[in-house]
Amino acid sequence: MKILASDFDLTLYVKEEAVIKNNVSAISKFIKLGNLFCIITGRNYSNIKKLLTQYHIPYHYLICQDGAKIFDSMDYCFSTEYLSREKIEQILPIIEKYNFSYYLDDGYNETTNFDDCIKIACYLKGRIRAAEELTSELKPLGVYAYLSTDHINIVDNSVNKKNALEKVLLHADCNKNDLYVIGDSINDLEMLTAFQGAIMKNHHKNLEKLGKKNYSTLADYIEELEKN
Repeated sequence: MKILASDFDLTLYVKEEAVIKNNVSAISKFIKLGNLFCIITGRNYSNIKKLLTQYHIPYHYLICQDGAKIFDSMDYCFSTEYLSREKIEQILPIIEKYNFSYYLDDGYNETTNFDDCIKIACYLKGRIRAAEELTSELKPLGVYAYLSTDHINIVDNSVNKKNALEKVLLHADCNKNDLYVIGDSINDLEMLTAFQGAIMKNHHKNLEKLGKKNYSTLADYIEELEKN
């Protein structure tokens, strides 16, 4: 038995509808062969669940907010990593200093409750240089901050995809050698460094140093896994 953990945006979920459908078909076949499939994303649960339902995407585990929340196949959340009130109170003045609009996320929706917050997201709006300065200033506060396409994402520094997958391995009673991963972006770096796997052909430049094999689609990688 293998367990495959796939990034969502630009890995499983892409612009081409036909490619998405082909990916879903490959996932379903992979599962029918007795394997486990895990989706791992920076999106919150409510956001991604709509797409999973729309495209009938099956999974055994769903990791949201880069690992801050982990759900099983019945959508029971068995792991949550909060961003502490103390850290939030230190982070917000820095965000406001750089004049970024932002919101707090509890893993399901926007929130104003500091005690339920697991992530702060700032609207990037093309301000890359200011965003890089902001993330650099946040580092000493014990948080993990990175730039996605549209946002600056801020979670506790205990949160990343590698740490979340280690929890999934324990929950599923699987061995590290059974786990394969695939992704395309900077927030996939930790899991791609720690586990065997591959990267998408179109990927963040910082993943190039890993020397992983490139694939055009998730379906192509699944097909390769099924041969071995």
